[in-house]
Amino acid sequence: MSSRQKLGRLIRIILTELLLVAGICWFFDIFYQYHAPFFGMDAVFNDRDNQMPGSIRTFDYDSALVGSSVAENFDTSGFDEAFGCNTLKIIKSSGTSDDLLYYVNMAEENHTLKNVFWCFDLFSVENGNGVQLFNEGAPRYLHTKTVLDDVPYLFNKEILMEKIPTWIISSAEGINTGGNAYNWADGKEFGTEILLSHYSRMYVDENEITMIPEEEYRSLIDDNITEVAQMIESHPETQFYIMLPPYSLFWWDSSWVNGQFEMHMYTMERIFKTLLPIDNVKIFCFQNEREIVLDTDNYMDMIHYSPEINRYMLDSLAQGDYEVTEDNLEETLGQMREIMSEIEKTEMPKYYATQE
Repeated sequence: MSSRQKLGRLIRIILTELLLVAGICWFFDIFYQYHAPFFGMDAVFNDRDNQMPGSIRTFDYDSALVGSSVAENFDTSGFDEAFGCNTLKIIKSSGTSDDLLYYVNMAEENHTLKNVFWCFDLFSVENGNGVQLFNEGAPRYLHTKTVLDDVPYLFNKEILMEKIPTWIISSAEGINTGGNAYNWADGKEFGTEILLSHYSRMYVDENEITMIPEEEYRSLIDDNITEVAQMIESHPETQFYIMLPPYSLFWWDSSWVNGQFEMHMYTMERIFKTLLPIDNVKIFCFQNEREIVLDTDNYMDMIHYSPEINRYMLDSLAQGDYEVTEDNLEETLGQMREIMSEIEKTEMPKYYATQE
């Protein structure tokens, strides 16, 4: 065999191996860039930032559950049963409202959505403006429809040797599949002891607390909520269910001693008054649910609650409980101030000294 023949054979072997690697990655497609799983295999959702754009484009669904990590422990099959729909979970951990708008707009481009169940965090409209996804290192090629920039995906040793085998095992064993996409609760501890380990509170004289001036946050919050309102109004065929999830009393105490309480109240008020007049919006507030917020056994840190709370929120949504309306929004805001007063005067002294 001549040197040229040997070289040609080597090139063919290399090309064959490259095609085989790319073919395996395409077939399993664990980031769902090209298709949903074949042959009845269950889709595994355990890598939200990498799997999110592909699943939004290629999966079959008519509704979306949108939110941060506090929404990950919802079982979307409960929404499907209660509302007669097929729901995809769309998550960005600590996502800004613009991050989540980016994903919702992507979903609306590819599907006619019947419902959007939006677990709407206060901090999502209080922090930053503009899409932050790519600032955090999210690979841009996963967000494009072309295959021409997918070399890092199709020829990736970690995906081939580690992620695909893990995906196969998870699919077979039903881990992070179906309605339990991205669920992180397994093995986590919830309760007062673990919650206290996430919060250290020094004594603060209430006379020394200064609230952040409204002019420092008003414009940002107004702009972000207006963007959400404009998107909702542009999709009158979609029913939006806005849920304000319940944070623990420690989160609210932290907001008080750091001068952020009035900012959060302003955010809630603007959410209510901007979105409620829109015909295809319903708002449900769980921040003023005392039995959840004041019970430290519900939490593993200041904002992350147990899956039982997710289920309670879902059931309440289906039954129409905790809905905020034009008639009761002022009462809802007043209840938040009452709870904040109770937290500072009654609840926090149970855990921390109130004087030096």
